Formats: sequence, structure tokens, C-alpha cells
Amino acid sequence: MSESAKSVPDAAAPGLRERRMERTRRDLTSQARLLTVEHGLNGFTVEELCEIVGVSRRTFFNYFPSKEEAVIGHRDDGLDGEALTAFIEARPADCVGISPTLLDDLLDMVIVSLGQFRAEGGDLTTPEAVIAREPQLLGKFLREGAEMERLLASVISTREGLPEGDPVAEMTVAVLTAIVRRAASLYFRPDNTEEFTTHLKSSADATTALFAAALGR
Repeated sequence: MSESAKSVPDAAAPGLRERRMERTRRDLTSQARLLTVEHGLNGFTVEELCEIVGVSRRTFFNYFPSKEEAVIGHRDDGLDGEALTAFIEARPADCVGISPTLLDDLLDMVIVSLGQFRAEGGDLTTPEAVIAREPQLLGKFLREGAEMERLLASVISTREGLPEGDPVAEMTVAVLTAIVRRAASLYFRPDNTEEFTTHLKSSADATTALFAAALGR
């Protein structure tokens, strides 16, 4: 087992109780972000947030120590556990070196995670929209984003049999992040009529075309 495997979060499929807890936690973050964009961080109370989500104040503090932390969210909620497991297991058994489907499988994981999130009624308010309203949250979002990228790189390293800190794993995460950010910027344009996954796939196709041109040269 590689060193990176030790740092990969448990990807076992959660039970019904764990799923329910994850959904509540995501709902709290989703609504907290939406309220922050609409009213500012100080423009709503924990009690108002709990009323929207349908939980008690005590339940809220079982998930988050403060309203601000609810807005930032829990890093485990970024990816669906079953989709993460499927990604790790998708590497072809007879593959030597970096698997040719690595980026495609990563995008599939993002799409499945997004579909699960939307199926549960999640709102797609982005961290960028929250930061535009509350710039003081930038630092925390950046730290959480960096940690998520580190975890993703560890997952990729585990799947591909790479050592911890391998530049291929880190650059794969950087490419994925750029694809997702472009898709999000297009999705949230006022005149947009396309689904997020449509923009995600078009951004991925543009990336593939760029790499193909570089290889051709």
C-alpha cells in the first residue's frame, strides 16, 4: 500500500442513518450560503436557518460550532462516498502507468456527486458568491479548498499507485479544479440556459483538445 492510501478518507458506502446525517449537514450549509448571499452573514440567525432546514438549534450545533462554519461547510460533503469508491475501482486492472480514463473517471465522480446533491434538494450557491458578499470568509474558503485538493490528490495517488506528493496527481487536481470553475462561471451567468453538467463536459472537451494538440506537436 502506498503512503498516500493512509490519508484517503473512508469511502465505504454509508448506511441510512449516515446518509440522513450527511443530508442534514449539506442542507444546513446550502441554506446558510443562500441566506448569506441574500442577507449577509449577520442578516440571519441560527434559529432562522434551523427553521428553514427543519432542525432544532441543538441539532445545528451537533454539526457545526458556529454559523460561519456552516457557511464554509464540511469537507466530507464535497464528494459522494459511493462515487468516490467507484472512481477508485474504475482503474483498468491491466493498466500500466497512468490510466487513460483518469480525467474522465474524475469528472464522472463529480457529476454523480452533483446529481446526488441536487436530488436531495441542494442549492448550488458557490463559495465565490458567498465571498463576494462576505470577503472576510475568503481565507477560510481557501484553506478548505486547499485541503480538499490535497485529499483528492491522495485519492488519485491511491488509485494510480503513485507516491504521496506526486506531481501528476497534483496537476490532475489542478486541471479538474479549472474545469469545474469554468463550468460554474458559465452556469451562473444571468443569461445561462444550460445545465451545469453541460458546461462541465464542454470545459472537459476543451481541455482534452488542448492536451491532444500539445501531444500532436
